[in-house]
Amino acid sequence: MPGTVVIACADQSLAYELRSQLAEVGDVEVVGLAETTTELIEMVTTHEPNAVLVHDQIGPLSVHEVVRDLGVRRPATVSVVVASDPDPEVLAAAMDAGARGVLTYPLSFDAVQQRVQNALEWSRQMEAMLDATRAGGTSARGRATVVVATGSKGGVGTTALLTHLAWDLRRRTPDLKVAVVDADLEKGDLTSYLPAAYRTSIADLAKVAEDLSPRTVADAMFEHESGLHLLLPPEDVREVEFVTPTAVRQIVYLLRQQYDLVLVDAGSHVTPVQVALVEIADEVVQVVTPDLVSLRGLRRDLGWWESFGARKPDAVKVLVNRRSKGDEIQFDAVRQLSPAPVLQTTVPHLGRRLEAAVNTRSPGLVEDQGWWSALRALAGELRVDRALAQDDDAPAAARPPREARTARAPRRAARAGARERGSASIEMLGTLPVLLLVAVVLVQLATAGLTYVWTGHAASLAARAAAVDPWDGAGARALALEDIPSGVTDDMRVALSGQGNGTVDVSVTTNVPLLAPGLLPTPWTLTVERQVVTEP
Repeated sequence: MPGTVVIACADQSLAYELRSQLAEVGDVEVVGLAETTTELIEMVTTHEPNAVLVHDQIGPLSVHEVVRDLGVRRPATVSVVVASDPDPEVLAAAMDAGARGVLTYPLSFDAVQQRVQNALEWSRQMEAMLDATRAGGTSARGRATVVVATGSKGGVGTTALLTHLAWDLRRRTPDLKVAVVDADLEKGDLTSYLPAAYRTSIADLAKVAEDLSPRTVADAMFEHESGLHLLLPPEDVREVEFVTPTAVRQIVYLLRQQYDLVLVDAGSHVTPVQVALVEIADEVVQVVTPDLVSLRGLRRDLGWWESFGARKPDAVKVLVNRRSKGDEIQFDAVRQLSPAPVLQTTVPHLGRRLEAAVNTRSPGLVEDQGWWSALRALAGELRVDRALAQDDDAPAAARPPREARTARAPRRAARAGARERGSASIEMLGTLPVLLLVAVVLVQLATAGLTYVWTGHAASLAARAAAVDPWDGAGARALALEDIPSGVTDDMRVALSGQGNGTVDVSVTTNVPLLAPGLLPTPWTLTVERQVVTEP
């Protein structure tokens, strides 16, 4: 199969010369001729050529910027810059931008043949590597898998689904490095679902997009207590203008190198930034609800994306949210009306059962297992949780370094757990005397309370006997001690005294026992008095 080439050159004579020389090179087909950088990007998106020959004098965009952008959009398309000036600085700048070769004017057939054949060979090897990577279930463009979620209209629950999915993935696989990017620039509300403080935003990174480094992007991420890394939208809506498609591509390119999974909320409005994200994503999910308004929005968005050359409808997955049995439009009808494939997983309509988690920004407060089951089924269908399966299935000898570190993590955790168990035992021994002292005090207080109750009961019985015979002290004592436990009666004293005014005072005094009745008495006493009026 011949290699395909696109020529980008505004100079008609130079373009004709390039085309003539390429016609003499075997197995090469020129599929397009672009006169501007805008036409070049459209042709690359449409034809997906193996190589691009771009003149450094083409406009309106900078050639180096376009070369860098094409490298991010389509890694298998190789760029060769045709330079009018053979200055070493010009050549170095082209190579820094990502060009795989440079041709200088005037052209020689041998140079054109060598550069083009090298570019085609590189492109074929890259395509083979990307195909193998896709077959292996990993990202085709770097370490991380990038999933872009959009809404067919506002309020379909895209942000809630994305944040809870990321939170659950991080909870189930602590070794998975997950980044959540809120690219809904004007109405992003990621901080409404996960608490985060504004330090830097995606707009701050976009301002220095040409000088970005992995360290700069890492410093801009906010680390949530769950371990998720968040990239927040602009706090000031006036900074939205700094976020360009080129800047977003560069930011996502650097995020791929640092994380295992990047989840992007691209909002519900078709903007140049959203189109750029849809184009470079590994997976695109459009969230809909089972109603005609949402499905019309789905058709509209898919049509715009296809017209911009970002993604065809069959490469987009549709997720039905808030599904219930009472819906007028059932799941089968959604599948028939959708121009894109619909995921088998659907998310049930929870209604107010999500309110507590949303109001407190705590996903863990969602107790409905149907919600988490749906999110885990979604993760499995999108294959975003494949890192865990790879760690479980891959043999230790064949694992890459990161997976080997993941495999060693349980052993390190076990050793750390053993050390912690010893330290926990020592800490327990240190707190044991305090716990015993508190227990003794509580038991003593309970014993004192029971002693007071028994003393009061004995005083009431003695008063009843004194009302019958105020001078029978022995009978009053016998009746008072009748229902009292023997361990308390040993230290209980009953006294009767007449006041001479027709009343008799009954006094019962008991020593509080130590810890339990029948053990040792304490010097503390409890006295309960009753007064009886005698009949004349």
